Order: sequence, then structure tokens, then C-alpha cells
Amino acid sequence: MHINDFPYEILAGILEEATRLNERDGVSYTFGLSQAPLPLQKTKLQKYLKGPIPPDMLKWDATAAIRQVCRAWHEWSLDYSLKDVYLRRWRGSERWAELSRCRRSYDIYELIDNPSGLAVYRDPFSSVLQTAELLSQYPSVGSKISRLWFNGFYVTETDREIFTVLRSCPNLVSVSVPWTVLRHGSSEDWTYLLNSTRGHGTPLQSLELLAVDLPEVQAKDPANRVDLRPLDHRRVNFSKLRRLKVFGNTTFMPVCDQDLQAIARTATSLEELHITGLSTVSIEGVMALVKASQKTLKVLEHSPRSDDGFYHPHPGTLPSTEHLCDVLTACPKLKDLSISVPSMCPDLFSNDSVRWEGECQVRAARLCDKATTSSHATKKNGHEKGDLLVLQETLARARTLIRNRRLMRAELDIELFFLDCIFEPRLQAVHGDVSLAEISSNAQWPAFKASSSKGPYGATGLYGKDEGPWDVVSEEMLWDMAIPAISGLAPRGISNTNIFSLMYDD
Repeated sequence: MHINDFPYEILAGILEEATRLNERDGVSYTFGLSQAPLPLQKTKLQKYLKGPIPPDMLKWDATAAIRQVCRAWHEWSLDYSLKDVYLRRWRGSERWAELSRCRRSYDIYELIDNPSGLAVYRDPFSSVLQTAELLSQYPSVGSKISRLWFNGFYVTETDREIFTVLRSCPNLVSVSVPWTVLRHGSSEDWTYLLNSTRGHGTPLQSLELLAVDLPEVQAKDPANRVDLRPLDHRRVNFSKLRRLKVFGNTTFMPVCDQDLQAIARTATSLEELHITGLSTVSIEGVMALVKASQKTLKVLEHSPRSDDGFYHPHPGTLPSTEHLCDVLTACPKLKDLSISVPSMCPDLFSNDSVRWEGECQVRAARLCDKATTSSHATKKNGHEKGDLLVLQETLARARTLIRNRRLMRAELDIELFFLDCIFEPRLQAVHGDVSLAEISSNAQWPAFKASSSKGPYGATGLYGKDEGPWDVVSEEMLWDMAIPAISGLAPRGISNTNIFSLMYDD
């Protein structure tokens, strides 16, 4: 019986096992050389390992021999190795002529003790240009690709080639593209990418927009400053999209609230929404998408951090008539929540029907006006003490929600980032910098503290900064200090200050 007469599932299993063995035994690294000497120089070249070969290239190398056997094996190899394709910009302007581009020749190259070579120019955009040409000539190759990832292409020229590649992939399900395609792509380009009737293909499920700071030359180039405003066209429809991610900070025509609001007009079926690492989008744009996909949303992450030290800018504001806590708890399928909000109150944790689980992080700038103005404690005891009691109630409600979710066999852990501190309701612990409070109390407070593994940027520690270590104290110890301390303060509320500063504020 010929091996090709086996059922396809058995044949595919055999070929996959052979490919994995080839990956294990093949070359899994790349070589490089130190900088080429200038003319008339005698600088000695140094050979070094550049790093591991990316997974997509490793799969392509592992199926090289299999592709040459017969047509059936060739088709299987394409399905296996082209499912995920990563296109990267060449990070240097030189290539060493001596180093073979065939990685199978590396065994011979390892024997060279005194490498030598000449620097030759290599087009940094060659990968996307050659891919566009290949897929145009062989459409069947593009039909094998289900996920595409582009890295390092941000100019108008390469954005045009990106859409050429995307048009050649009718079965594309997930794509990661530079944010500049929102400016340089036409409405026809976006309509085709998002349309569920791309030939015989499938609708796009996941879209990632990645942003970086452009070099000054590219940012000032008039050819790159073109904005075709494709999102303004009604034909651009995001209703089939299930996952949207916007990541990275930039000053060059960045993604803003207006872009998210334009997407929200049709993005009614999102299951995952990630808006992270950028400071040009506020809570207004995020909530437009949340309300559009309120019935389907399962994952919500909004962390408006910039790249310089993970600083959290202000999340923005919402109309006074809109209570954000009620909107979030009204998402029936929401499970994973990490969000920066302008305000929070006990209502955020009062709905026991929510399906939250895992680690829930809420970063708030202040307490909700609804909670502070209607609090009986505020009217009776003053603004600061009323706010403090609202915060205590918020933490108590969070603990109750954690217990109720555990009864439903769902583990939930909540962290509240508020007043320059991190509150852990489950442990009744508060993380923060207590050094000034210790000085003002002559080392009488806190009576007990422990070193904190957290820092100003959440659970990532101090991230190499100079703010100094944080400590952790109990909530009970904090209230014993804070409640007496605020009795002599001017009416301004605790929402504007670090809660530990109450100990030493005049």
C-alpha cells in the first residue's frame, strides 16, 4: 500500500511528526558579524550568534525536503508552514556577502575561525515587497495564510504593499498591522479586508493596530502625512470583527477617540477589546466601543500607559449623566476586566450577577460623584470623611463579590489602584510608600509593615526607577491613621492626595 493511499488524517500525522523532528535537528539560530571595516582599515571581524530563528522560518526550513516529494506533500507543507506568516523590516542596511542565506550551510560556516566579508546593501522593505509579488503570481499560496503580522513598515509605500498582500489572502482570520494603515488605506482597502465575502474566504476575526514613534525624517515626509480617512465611509464595516487591539504610543497621527467612535458605529460583536500602552485614547473612546458591543464583550483591557516608565495618564472624563460603574456591570458576558476609569464607587462591585474571574484591576482617579454627593456620611461628617467611608464601602463590596464568585466556583482577585496606592481587598492589604508618614509620626506609624513586591506601576515592581521600595500595611492600620488625620483638614476630599500623606499634611 502506497503511503499516499493512507487516510489523510494519518498521512498528515506522519508528515507532522517528521517535520517536528526536522525542527529539532535543524539549524535553530542565525549568525552575524561585527561591523564591517571601512576602506583602508584592518579591523578584525567577530562572529557571533544573532539569536533563535523565528518559528515561521523554522517551519519553512523543516518542510523544505517534504515539499519536494510530490504535489500532495507539497500542499500539506504549505498548509503547515504558511498558516502564520510574520513579515519584518530588515533592521540594518548591510548584509555580509560571506554568510550564506541558506541556513543548511551553517555547519560549514561554524568551521571558519577568521571570518571576512563585505558589506552590501539590502532593501529594508524587501520582505513585504517580495511577499506581495509572490502572492500576486501564485494566488493559491495566499489562500493558505490565516494570520499575518507586519512589523517595521510605517510609510505610505509599504502600507500600499501591505494591502496588496492582504488582498491576496482570502482566508485571513487575524492580522497585526501598523496603525498608519488607518491613515494611508483607502475605504476600498478596508472594505475588502473586513468584508465577509472576500471571494470564498472567511471574515476577519482579529485586528491589531501597533504604533511606534517614527524617525523624524519619516514623520516630516509629506508623503507619509496623508490621511485618507477610511473610517468616515459607511462601507467600512466592523460588525464581523471579534477582537480589536490597539497597542503602542506615538505622536505621529495617533489613534484617537474619534477613530474608536467611528469604529464603534459598526463594531457590535466584539468579544475582546484591548486598548493598551497609549495615552492618546481616553475613556470616552473606549466606552463607545464597550456600549456598542455590550452584549458580546468578554475581555476588556484599557491601560492608557505610555512607553516612558509606564506612567498612567488621566483616563479622561464622561458626561455627568453617565455612570460608568453601571455600564460595566451591565455587560452580561464580561469575564476579564482591567481598566483605567475616571471614577469608581461601591456600585462597581454590587452586582452579583457579573461573570468576572481571574485578576481584575481597576485604576481610578477619584470616587464617583454619585456616591460622594449622596453619601449620608459626607453630609454629616464632611467631604473628606465621607469620601473615606465610600472608599471603605467600595473595598467591602469588592470582598463580598470575591466571596460570591467563589461560591459560583469562579476565582476572582481584585486590585484597586487609587490614591497612589494599590488596594488588595481579598487580603485587606494596602501597598504604597509610607516613608513620609513614618517620619511625621516619629516612627510610631505604621506599627507593622512588610516589604511589597509591587510598585508604582502595578505588579511589575519598580521597573528600575528611583522611587524607592514600597511597603504593605493592613487596611485596619491605615484607617486607624487616616480617620483621625482628616478631621483637621480643609474640605477638599481625599481624592486629590496620596492617602499616606494625610499623616504629614498640614
